[in-house]
Amino acid sequence: MVLYLIRHGETDWNVQNKIQGDTDIPLNQTGIKQANTLKEVLKNVSFDVCYTSPLERTMTTAKIILEGTCPIIPVPELVERDFGQIEGSAITEVQSKKYWDYELNSQDEGVEPVRHLLDRTRNFLLELIQKHPNQTVLLVTHGSTLRALHFNLMGYHTKEDFLKFNVKNCQIFQYKL
Repeated sequence: MVLYLIRHGETDWNVQNKIQGDTDIPLNQTGIKQANTLKEVLKNVSFDVCYTSPLERTMTTAKIILEGTCPIIPVPELVERDFGQIEGSAITEVQSKKYWDYELNSQDEGVEPVRHLLDRTRNFLLELIQKHPNQTVLLVTHGSTLRALHFNLMGYHTKEDFLKFNVKNCQIFQYKL
């Protein structure tokens, strides 16, 4: 399997440095342009299937990139991490470290625990690998979800600095499994 992971295009909350979580924020004009640029970059890649988060910003990104060339299937396993009561607030370094600490695994303020995020993305990857061997698969998702997918593919330990892997809007990652 060849697996492509893409984060959705830019939103206004990205520009404002706000925590989006599973709040359904649409792409802004820059995000639409980013997705169109990505469409050109990937025009020679033939995807067999695309899975996305069910949120609008990922669905729109996938539709722009693919223009109907393969099925787009929204799945809850790819939704952004639920950041509970801190959604809509400014991203801080303290929050980032607290909520990405595997051993602490805090779910204060209703934030989805990092272990849960890693588990749900790992289980999805295992199903995906069984279902689509020898195919080219696109996943369009979110920053935290993509980070969890990456570490599940590359491996991690309980003291991992998950924040060392940064994901930009409409950034592409390719893995051969």
